[in-house]
Amino acid sequence: MRNPSPEGTSQRATMASTPLMQQYREIKSRHQNAILFFRMGEFYEMFYDDAETASRTLGLTLTSRNNGAAADVPLAGVPVKAAADYVRRLVQHGFRVAICEQMEDPKVAKGIVRREVIEIVTPGAAIADELLDGARNTYVCAVPRTAEMENGKWKMGVAAADLSTGELRLAVVPVDDMESLLARLAPREILVAPHSPFSISDSPLSAVRLENALVTEREAWEFDEQMGREDLARYYHVLGLDGLGIGESDAAAIGAAGALLRYLKELQPAGVSLARPIVERAQGIVPLDEMTRRNLELVESLRGGGERGTTGTLIDVLDRTATPMGA
Repeated sequence: MRNPSPEGTSQRATMASTPLMQQYREIKSRHQNAILFFRMGEFYEMFYDDAETASRTLGLTLTSRNNGAAADVPLAGVPVKAAADYVRRLVQHGFRVAICEQMEDPKVAKGIVRREVIEIVTPGAAIADELLDGARNTYVCAVPRTAEMENGKWKMGVAAADLSTGELRLAVVPVDDMESLLARLAPREILVAPHSPFSISDSPLSAVRLENALVTEREAWEFDEQMGREDLARYYHVLGLDGLGIGESDAAAIGAAGALLRYLKELQPAGVSLARPIVERAQGIVPLDEMTRRNLELVESLRGGGERGTTGTLIDVLDRTATPMGA
């Protein structure tokens, strides 16, 4: 049986017009696309639609509080000590989870306890061990809306980050090779601008396998190249991008990198730690499409052997490491 905190007992049982629920609504208004884990004592509480979604997905008991209004307020909660497993399950189902913590001790707080969202966990931006596949990268990618003409070919840029390893990759490839690039990166989440090629059925990118990726739409201005240059220079404390190995031929990926940095800052308000960018260029590389990669059984067995389905694959032969970082 739950033993809610005194604050939870007294304040949850009051109407949405109370200071507590006003605080909840204000915080929720800034994170409408995420399930808000609202810290109340020893529990994270969810209200309204969040509670109903969590109840269906996690099998939680959905309760309600008659708070003097015309309708009850749906309510569901999970213990703080067990929250990591519930967050993992929600993320695996493709949901974002915003973690809202108490920023002061309720015993000494004057009035309502101050609360802030300290982290937003998404399928592509996770750092906790229980949310990660220790043998593979967990990338979140940003792809600009338009392609650029270079040497008579249309090219697109991609920026990819793995928060668990601090890796940042920039790549510029012909549009026809986008499918191969994304199949190799296997992103858990993709940032796109409105009206991006990902939403156009007759686009060359429509064949990209995205069933395992969460597609997150961002504003078009966030992919601006000049803003991206400024964002990268500011983040790495440099005056120009040449020192990072980023040249004029990489322009298509710079705007994507700026949008990605801005998004990661929203998810991790305390800041993210990314290493020097790795720049990939198409020259001298033969791209392998997803079907070729599958038939060669590079990282996934056609026979589905072993717990991870890697038995008999190239990675299974090469991987003799003992730690996730080594893998």
